[in-house]
Amino acid sequence: MPSYDFEVDLESMGKAAQGLNDTVRLFKEKDVDDLVPSESDVGHEAVWSALDEFQDRWEEGVNNLCHDVEEMAGRLARIAMNYFETDKSGYAALSALTSTIASVKVL
Repeated sequence: MPSYDFEVDLESMGKAAQGLNDTVRLFKEKDVDDLVPSESDVGHEAVWSALDEFQDRWEEGVNNLCHDVEEMAGRLARIAMNYFETDKSGYAALSALTSTIASVKVL
């Protein structure tokens, strides 16, 4: 017989969403410009031109990744909240049913 047990670790889901948000914040605090040498550090125009082009593409990729991770964090947080609300509603409904059954037994 199959098992229909199902469990969601809401605390872990919340921590995962928060961890994703924290990571995105760290990426936003540092710019790719902070990680790449300056034009004067490179010292050669052709090398700087290639590096500058790469830096632009790298920046775009990091920005796209941050946007996607923000979306993931938001969705994960909403999923956790939906599970929480469903669990809360289910508990209230079962509690009301238990009260009704208990009052019927007394009669």
